[in-house]
Amino acid sequence: MICMNELALGIGISSLTFLKPSEKDMLKKNLDNIKDLALLSIDDISNIIKRNLKTTLWKPQEIEKYTENCLKIMEVYNINVCFIEDKEYPSLLKEIFDPPFMIFWRGNIECVHKKSVALVGTRKASAQGLKIAFDIAKNVAANGFTVISGLALGIDGAAHKGAISARVDNDNIKKHGATCAVLACGVENLYPTSHRKLGGTIIEKGGCILSEYPPDSKPQKWCFPARNRIISGLSSVVAVIEAPKGSGALITADFAIEQGRELVFHTFGANSNKPELTESKKMDINQYVSDGAPIIKNADELIKIINLR
Repeated sequence: MICMNELALGIGISSLTFLKPSEKDMLKKNLDNIKDLALLSIDDISNIIKRNLKTTLWKPQEIEKYTENCLKIMEVYNINVCFIEDKEYPSLLKEIFDPPFMIFWRGNIECVHKKSVALVGTRKASAQGLKIAFDIAKNVAANGFTVISGLALGIDGAAHKGAISARVDNDNIKKHGATCAVLACGVENLYPTSHRKLGGTIIEKGGCILSEYPPDSKPQKWCFPARNRIISGLSSVVAVIEAPKGSGALITADFAIEQGRELVFHTFGANSNKPELTESKKMDINQYVSDGAPIIKNADELIKIINLR
């Protein structure tokens, strides 16, 4: 169990967005409590992490009050936390190049310790793309796998809804399918706001809302690509359902390759003959496919790939 001194220090350090995850860990190992952190200048931090920092973001006079506020939010929303060395930390996530310094979650963390598949795609999905994402997620979850996505509008939301609609027979007890939503903000701040009810349902049905950002962190544009590395990092397979050129889902695809995950594309988004897809919605996947990424037609094909991982 994490002691209060270590927890407060970790929350304070996790808020330092100008540090890399490995640098946050280095800082933690050199300090005992949040008061020690509050005494440091930016030059002190530079000396500890062995990198010259030039930032106006460090406000040591505010860090203790900030941490106290985070702890209050964690109590209200029943937010849990772990460091990379803790047993609750997902083993697959430890393998990536820059694993999060800490993770915060609401709900059942056990769902991300099962074999998982990321289902991702565009926010501006076609009706057919949404149906495909829902159906595949439902089938994958019904087979006992956890569906990972980002709670965004479009394909992400359809994947989460499909997963929780599944019914899994566990020791003759029917349970809802498991899904985990990875956020680019604090886990008490279910974003987008239109998916707050969905986020609550994920938790209620035995899933998990997870983030590397401490409570009271607002979603910012630069946080979303960083969030995508966690979506792929938690998954043995990453499936892109429908994603236009320049989509954030293709950033997740690139992370999957970098992390050694199996990357697959659904034939719907890849098929240029589909009348449902405008030119802007067609996936530019030629390079991925030429590099060996499979194209799948249905959940059965995806499940076969998951079982090989």
